[in-house]
Amino acid sequence: MTAEVTRLVSWLQPKTVTPLTGGWTCETYSVDDAWIVQIARTNYAANTLRHQVRTLPKLASHLGPKIPSPQLVCDGPTTVVYRKLVGTRCDEAPDGAWPEQLGVMLSRLHTISPASLGLETLGPDTIREDRRADLKKLLAIVVPRLGDEDRVKAAVLVAGSVDDARNWRFTPTAIHADLGPEHVLVSPAGELAGVIDWEELHTGDPASDFGWWLHAMPAIGRRMLDAYGGAPDDSFYVRAKHAWAFGPWHEVDHGVTTNDPETIASGLEGVRARLT
Repeated sequence: MTAEVTRLVSWLQPKTVTPLTGGWTCETYSVDDAWIVQIARTNYAANTLRHQVRTLPKLASHLGPKIPSPQLVCDGPTTVVYRKLVGTRCDEAPDGAWPEQLGVMLSRLHTISPASLGLETLGPDTIREDRRADLKKLLAIVVPRLGDEDRVKAAVLVAGSVDDARNWRFTPTAIHADLGPEHVLVSPAGELAGVIDWEELHTGDPASDFGWWLHAMPAIGRRMLDAYGGAPDDSFYVRAKHAWAFGPWHEVDHGVTTNDPETIASGLEGVRARLT
């Protein structure tokens, strides 16, 4: 694989190619600790890479240089390259101003017109129906793997999310949609150094970008939300909680798709924990 990366980005004259783990869709490599190369191995992955090539330059005009600037290298296989953003994932980094800076970045992101980024212009009703269809699929995958008590809790969670009209009165915005600590980089001084992995960038519910933070790192989440300007509507916290609770459901789905028992088990552990 090192030879293939070297061939695909020969103009970089690579000396060291290091595989990076953790991603679900692409094979990712660090080249000379200065560049990131991503190679798609599925049609879905290829589409996410092209999506970022199209949208991130437009997004950078609003958010500045703290997001990747990918360039398409080739389409066989679909490969992109961008300068590496230097920093430590935030949950392993020192405290500093980064939570407030991330909150400000999200406030800017959520005020950008989705159409200006080439994203669909959607209303909350359309997003609601998409969520309903997605959760119907996930229910069929997750629920048979749960005990009876957790099955009831899962059904209640889904109904509380999609059936309560109060949860669907927000203004849809451009969202990162996969904002966890592994995607937030911090400098040694505690400054926000970058936000990466924008493959899920789409028009959606702004509360979802706060789901992980308000529940897994609540003190950080509160600092982010204060800098953001506070919750913009009455159901914001409920929707953020739903986004957090459903996260592991997608992990189970990925494990089933890739026939990976360890991922399925890890996802189910998260599902059960967040049902309570």
